[in-house]
Amino acid sequence: MIRINKRGSVAFGGKPDDDLYETGPRSTTALELRDFGEEANSRLPNRGAGHGRDKGVEVAATYVMSNTNPTGWPIQALLGNNMHSGLFIIPDNGDPEGRFLYDPSGSYMSREIGSGRALYGPEVSPEDYLLYQLRDGPNVTVRKFATTPEEEAEIIRRADEIGSGGWAGCTTSVSEAVSGVGPFRGVEKTDWPVVLDRQLRGLNRHVGEATDLESLRRVLRKP
Repeated sequence: MIRINKRGSVAFGGKPDDDLYETGPRSTTALELRDFGEEANSRLPNRGAGHGRDKGVEVAATYVMSNTNPTGWPIQALLGNNMHSGLFIIPDNGDPEGRFLYDPSGSYMSREIGSGRALYGPEVSPEDYLLYQLRDGPNVTVRKFATTPEEEAEIIRRADEIGSGGWAGCTTSVSEAVSGVGPFRGVEKTDWPVVLDRQLRGLNRHVGEATDLESLRRVLRKP
């Protein structure tokens, strides 16, 4: 489902939030990374060869974020506790250029993120992304899955094809991007964050989970 910003939803009579992400000029690198297209998409999958990575070696992790806070009146009666879903990939080698975040149908960093709701490179901050979701309430869970370069490349390729997700398409897009890939075998496409999170938990394949900033920092550390 789409992430509805309860505090800033003009469509439902609210007032827009202050932009917490107005932090000044962005670097040229960040601006170059903001476009979600073939050129940007080619960066991460090909990076392994240049760093001498062996095929199939786990060099990163894929994190799926489930925001199951109430969507807020008047649409809560329809959508329930199904606020938002997203995902990000963080390389274990610490290379910030290899970071990737996919926020379909979301409102996170709307000025910097690409037209396909994806962000590449140093601008990706898992901590900032989690804090943004926690503004809706405490019911946010990030699950960490060990993935190979090939699996990450497939997830990113699918995200590229799916794109922004349209209205209320966040969980549909995220579940479609990961379904059947590596540790996500058994995940079926769904429209609902609660259902996707239940599927992810039921796989029993995640290697860590976080519900707040401190626990996220722990799971981001290398074992």
